[in-house]
Amino acid sequence: MEAKYGDLISDLPGLVKEKILGHLPIKEAIRTSILSSKWRHTWVSMPEIVIRNEDCLTCTKNEELILSTKFIQFMDWVFGVHNGSISKFSICSDHFSSKAVNRWILNLSRKQVQQIFISLDRYKMPSGFFMSHTLTHVYLEKCTVILPAKFNGFKMLQELGMKFCIISEDHFEKLVSSSPRLENLSLELFNNFYMMRICSRNLLKFDFWGEFESIHLDAPRLASVCIRKFIPTYDMRNGSLVNNLESLKEVEILEINKHFVMDLAKGGPINKLPIKFEKLKQIKIEINVEDPKEVALALNLFRSAPLLEHVRIKAYSGRAIASVVSACSSSAATGNYLFEYLKTFAIFNLTVSESVLSLVHLVLVSAPTLKRVVLGKVDSSLLLNRLSQIEKLSKEAQIIVC
Repeated sequence: MEAKYGDLISDLPGLVKEKILGHLPIKEAIRTSILSSKWRHTWVSMPEIVIRNEDCLTCTKNEELILSTKFIQFMDWVFGVHNGSISKFSICSDHFSSKAVNRWILNLSRKQVQQIFISLDRYKMPSGFFMSHTLTHVYLEKCTVILPAKFNGFKMLQELGMKFCIISEDHFEKLVSSSPRLENLSLELFNNFYMMRICSRNLLKFDFWGEFESIHLDAPRLASVCIRKFIPTYDMRNGSLVNNLESLKEVEILEINKHFVMDLAKGGPINKLPIKFEKLKQIKIEINVEDPKEVALALNLFRSAPLLEHVRIKAYSGRAIASVVSACSSSAATGNYLFEYLKTFAIFNLTVSESVLSLVHLVLVSAPTLKRVVLGKVDSSLLLNRLSQIEKLSKEAQIIVC
């Protein structure tokens, strides 16, 4: 077979072989040089370098220290021999000194690196990192970020992710606002900011999981927002509802968890939100349906989104909402449909009760374009019998119980 067809793997195009090396641990990638003469120098110009935690793990701490030292020397040699550009560098380990990683990052800035993924416990990003002009994707985990005084921004950066990172409010605001091409921003287990300020002309997607007391988004192109707070802000000030939602009024997709809903609902129930969500088409929301304030907030949010098509509710109670829902039913009776463009409505984690039936009834009688109602984790037999008696406004609407 080999005589007839030759070495098919070695005859692959250089770009394909480099892509293969990018999926291997760095040592294994370099060991491919012994496969054949055609592989001998492929690794020298491979565009992706990945360092995994298992590259330097051993049985005892002494052995681990020795191996880490040898591996650092090995990586210093790799960077010295490598003669091409490096588009992607990834390191996930707790076994390297900061000085060694600083050297490698300095090398990367000279190699026109585009993507950097760093997960190092208590690692302080060196000033040389902020001087790179080619970065498009950055993901930092467990790092400390302090911007140098002469930082002028990442002019090519499109995606930024930070997890368990330490950064001041001022430096975070400058980091985002100084990256004019930033489109995706992901923050997980983030600082407890008093004010989360994000000013970005081209930001399209924002995903947050952490703590803040107030949020201000100045992002005219922002289309998708997901906000998940750990705990509610117990000293939330009056007016927080309007202030926090004002920054979200241009989004198309909105996901908010129960603790953020608790914050928004603290001002008490209101008859109508003073904000219109003219572009909002999809909502995912967690609410305590035992709390009339939260239910009123959710229904008013739906009412303020005239183009709303998809609603997904995750509830953690099923009682005491009938009185709130009934207040919205009168508008449906007069033809002022609450869900004029709604296509799918899903609600999960509910027990069967009159309150649940009231909520689903409201959707069925006020959504003329409804296609599906999905009810998760409920008593299907009892619920279906009751819902079958409701005259649906949309004849195409299907009720799915799972």
